Amino acid sequence: MIAELGHAPPNAVLADALSCSVHEVEQSLNALSDAHALLLHPGTTTPWAVHPFALSPGSCWVEIAHRGWWANCLYCGLGIAAAVGGDAEISTRIGGEREQVVVQIRNGAVQERDLLFHLSTPPRHWWDNVIHACASFQPFRSEEEIDRWCTRHALPRGAVVPLPQLWEFARDWYGAYLEEPWRKRSAQDAEQLFRRHGFTSPFWSLT
Repeated sequence: MIAELGHAPPNAVLADALSCSVHEVEQSLNALSDAHALLLHPGTTTPWAVHPFALSPGSCWVEIAHRGWWANCLYCGLGIAAAVGGDAEISTRIGGEREQVVVQIRNGAVQERDLLFHLSTPPRHWWDNVIHACASFQPFRSEEEIDRWCTRHALPRGAVVPLPQLWEFARDWYGAYLEEPWRKRSAQDAEQLFRRHGFTSPFWSLT
């Protein structure tokens, strides 16, 4: 429904669609939050982020066929593009700073092949504060630019992934997201997917 509407439906609308009570919807949302399947606004049952979709303004704006969605990082933006399908334009900024950039997906391929994606926070700590983790993931033009950025903002230097490689990973992770029933991947499943895309350094370890 987020993909269709561009926002999360009210819980009462979900209850009607599922022929259940609002209380049951709220219980399910809390269970999904506890499982790190989505993020709720603190003290509420209102979704804040249902990855790859952000439900408040994020660092990226994804446009596909005159529709649009927020994403909290470029990887999530690529995830939206993979899930929804079709040509996409993802507007963001280099290092989350001044320089604007548009990442284009055309005919199933990313066009900005020279961009790098830096992940400052390792996967095992993403859900310690998932909004901050996403904010620490940014695109760059060079390794030197990443080093300067990390020093300037006192953030750890983590993993660096070429954008075409990140796109293939996003397609693998989110490509069937809107077509198949959702299930939470185990740490072993996630690590297997990491290895399939060449993410083999200790940075990517979950277990």
